[in-house]
Amino acid sequence: DKLVRLGGGFVLYSLLLGPILGLYCRAYGGYPLDYVWTTGPPWFILWLLNFTMIYAVIAQFAAPVKMNMPHPVILLLFGAFLSAAFYGVAVGVPQDWSSLGNMVMWKFGIGLYIPFFTAGIIAGRNDWMKSVEEMKTWCVWMLRTIVVGFWLLMYLEIASVTIPIPGINIDSGVLDNLLPPIYAVPMTLA
Repeated sequence: DKLVRLGGGFVLYSLLLGPILGLYCRAYGGYPLDYVWTTGPPWFILWLLNFTMIYAVIAQFAAPVKMNMPHPVILLLFGAFLSAAFYGVAVGVPQDWSSLGNMVMWKFGIGLYIPFFTAGIIAGRNDWMKSVEEMKTWCVWMLRTIVVGFWLLMYLEIASVTIPIPGINIDSGVLDNLLPPIYAVPMTLA
């Protein structure tokens, strides 16, 4: 079922809609027309299909992992670890390899997509949503405060470039390469 839904949409765009859009843009711009196969924006559908097929194969042989939902602070620490991996891939992997296999920026694949897909499988099999719904009030508000703190940090990063604020000097390269995983954890739970 998912093979048809995901694969069909990807093939439809890659073989028909994407090339037609490319032909239209080239004709409008006065360039020579040529048919070009493209993954385009739905590259993520291909990777979702890849992850789903890998999961389907592994689920046939692997024993189900039974575990309670970890405390949100433990998940935040895991998010910090993912931020380190995200930063390492962003800084250590050459730009030429960033689109390997049509994944746009592997730092997101290593730091977000693969770990969050895996966590979603474990959470779904172990009914973690009930634990999220029953989370203590202080914990929910702590997570919300962390999210608002990240929003403030993102605002200050943008404002330091657009509105010169004395004393605020945030290195956007470091922040952009550290923030996504550690921000995604409390944003998902809050």
